[in-house]
Amino acid sequence: MAAEKYSFKKIGIVAWKEKSLDLALALKIILEWSKTHSTMEFFALDNLKDLISPPIKIVSETDLKKCDLLLAIGGDGTVLSAAHMVLGLDIPILGVNAGRVGFLAETQVKNLNRTLEDLYRENYSTRDRMMIDATVYSEKKEVIGKHTFLNEIHIRPSGYQRMINVNLQYNGKDLTEYWADSLLISTPTGSTAYNLAAGGPILHPSTPAVVITPVAPSSLSVRPLVLSVTSKFLRISSTNGSMLELVCDGRESIELDKNHVVTLAESKKVTTFVRMRHTGFVGALREKLGWTGKPKKA
Repeated sequence: MAAEKYSFKKIGIVAWKEKSLDLALALKIILEWSKTHSTMEFFALDNLKDLISPPIKIVSETDLKKCDLLLAIGGDGTVLSAAHMVLGLDIPILGVNAGRVGFLAETQVKNLNRTLEDLYRENYSTRDRMMIDATVYSEKKEVIGKHTFLNEIHIRPSGYQRMINVNLQYNGKDLTEYWADSLLISTPTGSTAYNLAAGGPILHPSTPAVVITPVAPSSLSVRPLVLSVTSKFLRISSTNGSMLELVCDGRESIELDKNHVVTLAESKKVTTFVRMRHTGFVGALREKLGWTGKPKKA
C-alpha cells in the first residue's frame, strides 16, 4: 500500500564490515555526497568507525533509532536486521545491495549517488510490508513468548528428531497435518527467500496473505498453500508430542515442547520500504531472478 511522504533530514546507516568491498565504496559515495548537502545528516553505528569519517557521525543504536530513514547496505539479511532494529517505529528502510541477489534492495552501490539525489529531491515513494505476530502459549494458555517477523517463520525438528509432525488449524478449524522435514510460513516479502528455494510461489508484496510451504513432505499430495490472514489466524501444535523449534526471520529461535501452541496473525506493525521511481516488483523479478521468459545471452 502507498504511504505518506517523509522528510529525510537524519539518515542512519546499517551495514556489517565483513560484507564486501562494495560497502567501502558505498560509504565513500555517501561521505562525498554529504559534504555538498549539509541539510541531510548521516549517522552510523560504531562497527563502521574504521570505514568512515566526518561529516558522518558515530552513534549508539538508541540514537540511530532517532533517524528519519535507515540505509541498509548489504544483502537481504542486512535489510532484515534493519527492519527488526526499528520494529514498531515509523522509520522507513532503503536497501542498498552490496550482497548477491539483494531482492529487498532498491538500488545498487553504483547508483547510490543518483539515489541520494532522488531522496534529496523527494523523488521517491514508500510502501508498507505486512508483518506477522507469532504468539506462543503454554498448556495453561498463558502467553510465554511473542515475536514479530517480516520474512518467514521456520518450524523445524528440535533435538534428535529428524522430521516434524504438526497440526495446522485455520481460523479455528482443522486444516491438515504436516509430516515433513520442516515447515515454512512466509509473508509476501519472504516468499522470494527460503520459500522460493523450497518450491513455494512468489506473492506480490501487496497480497494480504501468507504461503505455507512444507519442506520435503512425506506425502506427494501436500503442496504449498496460500491463505489470507486478514482477520484470520493460524494455530500450530505438535501432533506426535515431539519437540519443535521456531526460527523467526533466521534470527530468533524458540524451543517448543509438546504442549506448546503457536498462533500466527497479521501484525499491526509494518515495515516501510522506500521505493525509487526507477524500480519496482516486476523489474526485480526480471532483473534479480531472471524472469525474462528466455535464457540470457552469453
